[in-house]
Amino acid sequence: MFIVKDVDVLFNRLVEKGESHPDFIDERIPYWADLWPSSIVLSEFILDNYSDMSGMRVLEIGCGLGLPGIVAGSIGADLTFSDYEQAALEVAENNWYLNNSRSAKFLHVDWRVPPEHLKFDLILASDVAYERKSYQNLIQTFKVLLKPEAKILLAEPNRAMARDFPEALVNAGFELNSNTFDYHFGNMNYKIFIHKIC
Repeated sequence: MFIVKDVDVLFNRLVEKGESHPDFIDERIPYWADLWPSSIVLSEFILDNYSDMSGMRVLEIGCGLGLPGIVAGSIGADLTFSDYEQAALEVAENNWYLNNSRSAKFLHVDWRVPPEHLKFDLILASDVAYERKSYQNLIQTFKVLLKPEAKILLAEPNRAMARDFPEALVNAGFELNSNTFDYHFGNMNYKIFIHKIC
């Protein structure tokens, strides 16, 4: 799997663009370039709970490096990867074809303007609710992109700033069933929540 060795280089490139640059104003911080513990735990959860995803249309939103989508694709899912950053989509595509011979789709998605013509059976999301200002856009994206009776698997690392996101989902009409996993990664211990949402 291809990973970005020095994320600081990407961050410095953003800063060098200057405060008046559209990417700086839009806060395009390269979060996508890290392999987050949430994505690893979500990938393991998929393997532990699904033996065959053949025929399922699956979308990974905020895909970053694309690990959960790659895992879902390895057990048959019809995968679409999406991210706001083109560089993330390019890396996810490279990682997909390192691990799969089947084709997948790679789609630029802005949560503020989700594509209304696409519908999915399952949405995968890991570590996406890290800013309160994005909650309503993210919830609207879920509503627009899900087929009736479809589900979301959302992995979150118990960040204080995102602890009220599950409540925001319930208030928006979603139902949650949550599991907690302790995970050790990079000399740190994490408590990762997997929310099954419908």
